[in-house]
Amino acid sequence: MEMTYCTPFLLELGLTKSKTSLVWVAGPLSGLIMAPVIGAVADRSKSRFGRRRPFMLVGSVLVGICLLTLGWSKDIVDYFMGRQDPDALGPILLAVFAIYALDFAINAVQWSCRSLIIDTLPIAKQQTGSAWGGRMVAIGHLVGYALGAIDLELLFGDWIGNTQFKRLCVIGAFALTFAVGVTSWAVKEAVLVAEGYASWLVVWPNLSITLTW
Repeated sequence: MEMTYCTPFLLELGLTKSKTSLVWVAGPLSGLIMAPVIGAVADRSKSRFGRRRPFMLVGSVLVGICLLTLGWSKDIVDYFMGRQDPDALGPILLAVFAIYALDFAINAVQWSCRSLIIDTLPIAKQQTGSAWGGRMVAIGHLVGYALGAIDLELLFGDWIGNTQFKRLCVIGAFALTFAVGVTSWAVKEAVLVAEGYASWLVVWPNLSITLTW
């Protein structure tokens, strides 16, 4: 989705086609860094809110902020720096920074969500849970691409943005925070109570399993 919607946006801001490839290094770079870092930190977390949910929630909020910053990058720069020349560098730098921060934040959310499946499901259901997680991601991609083909101005007017890209950023930010919020509310995590000793309480409708080691 980034390549579909962000590349034309960056080109519109004035970034050259040859330099857009440097922007999309953010995806694999953030995955390479965030996966082991978030995994190691979350595995040792003793937060009373659980090991994964704090990273999911904070990451989702950061993703929402980055999406809004990306969509309104030119407006933000114009507000603080005054009306800019169409080829000004400020909006480009802010948009590129937002994309990099967005990629790092979304990777924190994604890896926490994947780990949550393993943490909360019994071994016999982990494969099914991962499969359903993949299905939900695919459905989200399909819906996201479909929204780009719809005239969102007819549905929302200008109250969530005056361009198609801004409206998509708002919808994406809301959808992610809502989905992660519901997941965090519905799934109960255990708290790591001591070094080398963990007690897990898995709570699902009509199912309650305690695992201790």
